[in-house]
Amino acid sequence: MNKKLTLIILFLIWCVNAIAQDTHYWSDDYSTAGFIVPGAVIANNRDSSVLFYNPALLAFSKKNSASFSGNLYQLQNIYIKNGVGEGKNLSSTNPAIIPQIISGVIHIKGDKPFTIGYALTHNDVLNYNVSQQKDGSFNVLSDSYSPGPEYFLGQYQMQNRISETSGIFSAGFKLADNLALGLSTQATIHNQFYDDEYSARAFINDGSDNPFPPYTNTQESYLAKYTNIGVRFKAGLSYDLDKSHLGVLITSPQIHLYGQGSILSDYVITDLHLDGNGPTTNLLANSRQTGLKAMWKTPFSAALGYAYDINGGQLYFAGEYFTGISEYANLNPTDEYFVKPVGSTLFSSNLLELKDARKSVIDFGFGYSFLLAESITGYVSVRLDQSYADQALYKNDLGYEYNTTTWNNYDWGFGANFKRRKFNLRAGLLFTYGQTNKYLQPYNFDNANEGNVLAGDPQNTLARTLGVKLMMAYIYNF
Repeated sequence: MNKKLTLIILFLIWCVNAIAQDTHYWSDDYSTAGFIVPGAVIANNRDSSVLFYNPALLAFSKKNSASFSGNLYQLQNIYIKNGVGEGKNLSSTNPAIIPQIISGVIHIKGDKPFTIGYALTHNDVLNYNVSQQKDGSFNVLSDSYSPGPEYFLGQYQMQNRISETSGIFSAGFKLADNLALGLSTQATIHNQFYDDEYSARAFINDGSDNPFPPYTNTQESYLAKYTNIGVRFKAGLSYDLDKSHLGVLITSPQIHLYGQGSILSDYVITDLHLDGNGPTTNLLANSRQTGLKAMWKTPFSAALGYAYDINGGQLYFAGEYFTGISEYANLNPTDEYFVKPVGSTLFSSNLLELKDARKSVIDFGFGYSFLLAESITGYVSVRLDQSYADQALYKNDLGYEYNTTTWNNYDWGFGANFKRRKFNLRAGLLFTYGQTNKYLQPYNFDNANEGNVLAGDPQNTLARTLGVKLMMAYIYNF
């Protein structure tokens, strides 16, 4: 295969890389600075009988309990202005009812009492689903063989769904009256479905009266899906001194246990004059691979939390540092002949891999709780959830980046806890907003031509996330 055809395929694969709630460590409300969600802190916030994010805090719980925390309703929208051309916006809106945490706490009495906690959690990390089309008369092809505007039809659709389900087992032990140690093990099933499809057609003005005129065509399809199972560990300390409460938590990188996935791809070029004249190019590249090794990595992190009692409530601060991760393949195809008929020297391994790379980030959040009545506590919180996406971390433009979002998110929430002797009931509203003006379009229908294989020249544009959740948590004390 000649050099020009190689460049065509490389260009196509570069164009379809997705760039967009999947690049944030605190997208789950059960996180270091969740605050409004019971137990989602690493410094003591007076929650009792809940599974704590910092397992050391379990040591201060002396009751047996069962709890349910979930989003009664959530709505997330990702909006890309002019996503594939002027006025051709990409918008994905997904309402859902998602239970998040089902957990229990058991206090073990004895000479050296301790408390254990167990939970099943679920997090819908991302559900991105968009489509768009542009058709009409535009000057797409060279006038040397197709004078005047051509009828052009471009279509694009993208799905990226990511979810995580985790089982957690934790234990907390008192080392002294005001000092506790906790350990936690978390096994996670991570699933991703990634489907990217594009097609562009332009009818050739050949001067004939043929009701079915010839047309040039480029199209690509890439579908990847995988399941990964891994385990990671946490160790936490909690220290109380009068009105001050301090928590420290370290989390290990995920240890890989199992991963498997598949890739289905198809690339077609039909009757395309690359130079605007001369012979046409026709190309078919195709691959289906199953049973591929899948990998999903998480970084080492260290978190610090501080809470201070004030007027029956608390001021709370938390921060967490996450290390970076060098480029690796979520799915890496084996080397097979990619271009048909078999005999080409261009293989599929690097071209079709699904890949990930992350920069180090520091997230932080603030919370404030206050008494509304003797048995009612109000909560307010805000946190910065930075994106770890960084295009500069990738060695080249080959392959597909697994993520969709690239911008920082800001989360804030309002809620109240109603306390009774046997149970606690907490409800809240949680909001998310993020925006960037440097989102690179996946394609650009506005300037499709032979030189860019009818894919257009992508430009930076506006992208944003807006989400709202109605949360409810119920804790029953036995």
